[in-house]
Amino acid sequence: MGGDEVSLRHRTFTRVRAVLAGALVLGVGASVTLASWSDSEYAAGTFTASTFRLESSTQAADWRDSTSATDASLTVNATGLSPGASAYSWLNIRTTPASTVGGTIVLTSSTPVGDLSDALEYRAVMKTSTSSCDATAFSGAPTYIAGSSAYLPVTAVEAPAVATPIAAAGSSPLRYCFDIRIKAGTDNSFQGKSATVTWLFTGTSN
Repeated sequence: MGGDEVSLRHRTFTRVRAVLAGALVLGVGASVTLASWSDSEYAAGTFTASTFRLESSTQAADWRDSTSATDASLTVNATGLSPGASAYSWLNIRTTPASTVGGTIVLTSSTPVGDLSDALEYRAVMKTSTSSCDATAFSGAPTYIAGSSAYLPVTAVEAPAVATPIAAAGSSPLRYCFDIRIKAGTDNSFQGKSATVTWLFTGTSN
């Protein structure tokens, strides 16, 4: 075996070892990538909607869910109205005992029907549920939800509406006291005529 042949075999063996060494390094690198750890975390919740329902009472009826005007008829202590003479009546509103949230109440409409409609005017204040509803309710500086010292025609409501807070679970009912009268100076042609006025209150939960 000549010297040149020995040298060639030695270089070939060195390259083979280098290739094997490189393959070994690559193999080690691939093994590290596949050995990573993993983990997960979960979160879950049960969601229940709140409850917000209103009910009302008048002098003529106990607490009820009044879904029509006839459910909450106001009792007006007057056998006959004359121009400029006030008559008073109240309406209580609260959330039902099952209500889990409070909210706000606004007077959203006033709708008269009848021949006396054009001659009627009103104003209303918010009081505590056992307050008297008469002329004294409008003395001092009450919280008006309609009108003020001046009256509104029964075809109108305040704009923007006056929102009053109402508590959850039927606590702290609100009393709305109405002062209704025939406008002073109303023409004699309205004598003996009548009208029915429907007020609609709307509640919005918090």
